Amino acid sequence: MPPAWLPLAALVFILAASALRVWSVARGGIEAFDFGRARSIQVVAERNWKVSVCAALGLALLAWLAPEWERSLGRPEWSSASYLRLTSAVLFVASAAVIVVAQLQMGAPWRIGVPRDGPGALVSRGLFAWSRNPIFVGLLGAFAAPFLWSPNIATAAALAAVWTLSLVQVRIEEEALRETHGDAYEAYAYRVGRWFGRRRMSPCLPPGAIQARANT
Repeated sequence: MPPAWLPLAALVFILAASALRVWSVARGGIEAFDFGRARSIQVVAERNWKVSVCAALGLALLAWLAPEWERSLGRPEWSSASYLRLTSAVLFVASAAVIVVAQLQMGAPWRIGVPRDGPGALVSRGLFAWSRNPIFVGLLGAFAAPFLWSPNIATAAALAAVWTLSLVQVRIEEEALRETHGDAYEAYAYRVGRWFGRRRMSPCLPPGAIQARANT
């Protein structure tokens, strides 16, 4: 059985790794936090991200130090089964690895938010060859893991909030990437799934069809 402190440790590790990445990018003279584009929406989303992360940390702390209080949130007895806890632990580790590796592979174009002047270079190597948004996939996994660890109304609400926020932010980023990189992004978006998966690119496919399929 994985230790009770694992959810908290995994979330703290992801936050620490992201903070280190912010510091590394800032050392190069780049503003890591930039919400210039669609500012009103991005600022609201960013605040709700913070609320969701704080809620996840609080719930993980509760699951570790006060499991009897956690059960009062409606966690069913069967949820403490070892196979569910083990699945959650694997998902925590995999999500943390995906987030850290994707942040490193993105390099200098990595940002939190979308600047007013648009995104940087188009990254399509490594994990980005299999997912257009591997960092968001990792974040969704990192919030799905606490729900598997302790399925209750609070962890379900946190997961639903992060899913909604991810959809909003991904749409903003995709619009900016299309404007900046044009056909190169359309071809990439058709070839690689929004969340995961690859499709074979047809050389005869017209640009309009590429864009239509990339939006799905």
